[in-house]
Amino acid sequence: MRIRGAMLLVLVAMLLSSCKGRIFPASQANLVASPPASASSQQAAQAGLTVLQSLVLPENFQGLGFSSVEQAKSAQLSDPIKLYTVPLDALTAYKADSVAAGLLQDAHKLIYPVTVDGRVASSLAVTQHNDGWRATDFGNAAVTRALVARRASKDDFVVWVPALKIYFSARGAGEALTLTPIIDDPRFGFKAGEIIPANRAFAVLQKNAGEYNGLPQ
Repeated sequence: MRIRGAMLLVLVAMLLSSCKGRIFPASQANLVASPPASASSQQAAQAGLTVLQSLVLPENFQGLGFSSVEQAKSAQLSDPIKLYTVPLDALTAYKADSVAAGLLQDAHKLIYPVTVDGRVASSLAVTQHNDGWRATDFGNAAVTRALVARRASKDDFVVWVPALKIYFSARGAGEALTLTPIIDDPRFGFKAGEIIPANRAFAVLQKNAGEYNGLPQ
């Protein structure tokens, strides 16, 4: 995918300012671009990698996770991680005898770690729309590194609770679903790397969901 002058200026401007519609927490390393739709997630990710590499400039390479502009040129895509979300209303309505996996909502989004020499330097995400897949989010190396560090197999996926700003590496299905916090979180007593049955984790989160003030997170 070739980035022409006007398009590049628009993307850089978006990169250096705050933006809406992001899956990851707000940061200057985040933006939402609108490249042409691709038939597959992999094609969209490859196009997104080209966009990401074009966006890496002397004034922003560190914010995007790279040690230099030159380093970004050798960046590669790693195995994608599927993303599920847990909406606030579903969490607050959760019952102890419910199947925890029923709270998960498919975000139709894949997170691709972006690596350099085998190290996670950055990331991008692709989202499925009615007309195909597009790269939508760039940056957030810290979150992606933590997710990759807790990922035990390619079948593991991500569970994200936006209202409470918490990510889990997850595995299993149905009643066997387990969640692994990617960082220590004293709000809930969660320890990074601790494998928690999903029903127990959601019961803890539900107690705090009622205190959510409804403001953007």
